Amino acid sequence: MIIDAHTHVGIWGTKTGKLAFEGSLKLLLKEMKANHVDRALVIANYKKTNFNLSMVDELKLTREAKNLINIGSLDVLHYTEKDLDLLDELLNKKLIGGIKLHLGYQNFYPYEKICHPIYKLCLKHDAPVIFHTGDTLAIPGEPAAKVKYSHPLHVDEVATEFPSLKIIIAHMGNPWLVDCAEVLYKNDNVYADISGLVVEDADLNSAYGTLMKNRIQELYVYSSPRKLLYGTDWPLASMKTYVNFTKSLGIAKRDLDYVFYKNAVELFKL
Repeated sequence: MIIDAHTHVGIWGTKTGKLAFEGSLKLLLKEMKANHVDRALVIANYKKTNFNLSMVDELKLTREAKNLINIGSLDVLHYTEKDLDLLDELLNKKLIGGIKLHLGYQNFYPYEKICHPIYKLCLKHDAPVIFHTGDTLAIPGEPAAKVKYSHPLHVDEVATEFPSLKIIIAHMGNPWLVDCAEVLYKNDNVYADISGLVVEDADLNSAYGTLMKNRIQELYVYSSPRKLLYGTDWPLASMKTYVNFTKSLGIAKRDLDYVFYKNAVELFKL
């Protein structure tokens, strides 16, 4: 079984850049089938843009896709009680399986008080919170992202203050994988997905591919491969390339099952 814990119905990259959102969804489902991906988590943006869907729009678009699990989001800097009530309702009805916060793309640290009501909602529903961490993309027409907010070490404060909160560090904080390894090792409630490191149809044997393999191996030797989730960041990354990339990491079969699906099943109660 394979569960892709990090995808988007986005229209960016060479695969979907010229498609509408409906076309992106069809292509996502097609690639899942072709690569034997059983289920995928589809992550909404905190607002609708020309390239990404908001949570409400994404829920409408994907409502017929039974093998997709929607992950909600909100504008952390400008949310209202009504926004929190909507998240509460969607989590209660299991229409979303968790909440993502876009560190770096929005200028806040994860330990700030403004985030606490969101974490309490996740605790109430036993749902994970996912943090964008590490490198950020330049998005035309949007304010410049600031990576100081997306360093994985900041997640340690949240994990310490909310030890029962399920936390996923997206992208392993790339390029700060060693720092991410310490946060995983120290906190039982923190996991990381391996998404977005090898993009498009990248050559796994390139210097960059080798660098990424070495860094991930260093991370899981320090912490554990059972703290990792398979994810691609599709459409940024090819599913075929990413399955092969993950299998090339040297993770033992008994641990690889946790990466490919067991951790996602447990964390998202699938």
